[in-house]
Amino acid sequence: MKINKNQFTEFIKEEIRKTLREDYATKLYKIEGLLVTDTYKKTQTQILSDIRSITGITTIDSKDYNARLPKPGYQYDILTVKIDPYPYTKKGGKFDINTINQIIDNIKNIRGVIRFKVDNPQLINIGI
Repeated sequence: MKINKNQFTEFIKEEIRKTLREDYATKLYKIEGLLVTDTYKKTQTQILSDIRSITGITTIDSKDYNARLPKPGYQYDILTVKIDPYPYTKKGGKFDINTINQIIDNIKNIRGVIRFKVDNPQLINIGI
């Protein structure tokens, strides 16, 4: 079967549209947990900025948490992290619970983070 230039161009355009509509391109995932930070080591703004720089993290939202016995210099927040799986899947990789656990570990390893406690980490698809 022979196709002309216009047919070929339309075929390419349609393939690009299909690729952009792939399921993983429209999915975002979230992690929620208790974040405890030491504001003597880094400011809360610096720590949140470091969290945002982790691969796949698109946005974070933090809400104050009232600890029963707060330590001086520690800040307590409920952190909601939204994750785009595309950076992990773009080269054929996979995005699964192990990826979520690695992101949690990356957050825990940021200087100034004392604790990031996520109860029952799971793949929670929140759409776009």
